[in-house]
Amino acid sequence: MKYTATQYAKTLYEITKGRGEQEIKDDIAGFLRLLVKNGDMRLRDAVIKRFGEIYDAKNGIIEAEVVSREKLDAAMIDKLTGFIKDKYGANEVVIKNKIDEKIDGGIIIKVGDELMDGSIARQLAKMRNKLIA
Repeated sequence: MKYTATQYAKTLYEITKGRGEQEIKDDIAGFLRLLVKNGDMRLRDAVIKRFGEIYDAKNGIIEAEVVSREKLDAAMIDKLTGFIKDKYGANEVVIKNKIDEKIDGGIIIKVGDELMDGSIARQLAKMRNKLIA
């Protein structure tokens, strides 16, 4: 029987949950041997990705991509972290700041499938549409 990356990731999460550092290292080594034995090493990257997603979901960790023209300063990151924690009920927020010089100003926040466009271009487009209507 073949297993999916998600099935492997769920199993890995369950066997490592609540374990100490050395125990986790041993569990991962055994898990890798299982992947080799099953001929599924090609799934390792997908398993790692799914494991991270499962771990984050179970522990209330949200990853947000914030696109801005310039690197965000610490004060802005703190404000965004608080906003995202409140909006999603997260315990922890990991912000990845991507720089895009095509943005004239403002920011675009991506959390999962949700996009919050606070760029100046988007705000001007909304204003233009209101004026036209």
